[in-house]
Amino acid sequence: MTQVQQEILINAPIECVFNIITDYENYSDFLPDMKSVTVESRKDGIALVRFEIELIMRVSYTLRLVEEPPRRLSWTLHYAKMISLNNGSWELEPKDDKTLARYALEVKLRGLIPKSVSTRLLGTTLPDMLQRFRNHAENIR
Repeated sequence: MTQVQQEILINAPIECVFNIITDYENYSDFLPDMKSVTVESRKDGIALVRFEIELIMRVSYTLRLVEEPPRRLSWTLHYAKMISLNNGSWELEPKDDKTLARYALEVKLRGLIPKSVSTRLLGTTLPDMLQRFRNHAENIR
């Protein structure tokens, strides 16, 4: 099991950042590893969303996301063949007209998934992903 936490300061208001992190269908517009996103259901602040990413190999998983605007998004794994655990959150804190975003992720892969996949996911992909969210928020602000 691998756990990470990172934070990034985004030059955009908290509402803008929250809207971007909950606009799942448009993730592939600015996250190149994201191949497809399907919102299976969304009601009363709870979304069931299927993601497909390409990290050395193609991985698909469905998360149950709990939206608490404008400060928090959390999730748990609903279904995946190659992942046994995927829990995480975005915690947003306003800083004047900027937003401090804290991202936490806990992942455990199933079976004989190469360690290079989890290393890439958390070592390279995560910092790049946070930078891409920041750039996207700052560009559409």
